[in-house]
Amino acid sequence: MAKTREFILFSDASMSNPNGDMINDNRPRQDERTGLLEMSDVRIKRYIRDEWINRGEKVFVQPVKNEKGEFVDCKIVAKKVAKEEGINEDGLEKKLKDEYKDVKLFGAVITLPKANFHITGPLQIMWSRSINKADVKFAQGTSVFTSDGGARQGTIWSKYFTPYALFKTYMIYNDMTAKIQDINVSEEDIEDFINTMIIGIKTYKSTSKNQMPRLLVEVIYKDNCIDGELDYVTVKKTVSDLELRKIEEVKFDLNPLKEYFHNKKDSIDKINIYAHSKVSFINKLEEFNYFSI
Repeated sequence: MAKTREFILFSDASMSNPNGDMINDNRPRQDERTGLLEMSDVRIKRYIRDEWINRGEKVFVQPVKNEKGEFVDCKIVAKKVAKEEGINEDGLEKKLKDEYKDVKLFGAVITLPKANFHITGPLQIMWSRSINKADVKFAQGTSVFTSDGGARQGTIWSKYFTPYALFKTYMIYNDMTAKIQDINVSEEDIEDFINTMIIGIKTYKSTSKNQMPRLLVEVIYKDNCIDGELDYVTVKKTVSDLELRKIEEVKFDLNPLKEYFHNKKDSIDKINIYAHSKVSFINKLEEFNYFSI
């Protein structure tokens, strides 16, 4: 069984819309009080699931269409999985926990007559928030193709984007949550999650989504004694918030993490640091393990 651990992920978005708000004209989600951008846990999970699907892994939460080309709901997907796996509905919970990677880690809610259960994911990803105040800009243009054969110009498109935002995301894997629900999560499962998340964020790019993983801090505990927020990496900017445009304009100070490590040394097994080549550190500690992203 994998040990309890906490993560802090820093990822940046350049000239893109990291997480559009559908009820606000698809503008980037933003805290209007602070000017900080926000990103839901669903967005991060989407990167991970897309990469798992690309690798041919079993993933429960994904777009599925019926014979009419219409997207179907969770109940129909659950029935489809049971049929494809050759099991009854009452065997669905164990099958999902054992073999479907997203359910094993993130959980699921199934409401079928013979399969009505709620799996709480032992790995929880919280909402992200940018560490810098960010601009939200609006752009318009015309496409090559028209919407009408008689039109004199291409269709007008419009989109919102941010020039740059550096996000911080807190995540936790709780081994007690897995044990209580009889979910067998191995250390290899967690390693796979880390690799898939990093590759997924790097790979799935578009004119809307253009993000890069920059720094991932993983604190692995000897017991179930966690911090609860792991807010121990200080980001020091060399320019003002609204002028920030690239990762080279910040430095990551690990001194608070070093102090946390020394204060909780009896409870911490090890700390792993996964860093992009463009990341600059202050106060690196040799006792940490460093890996390249």
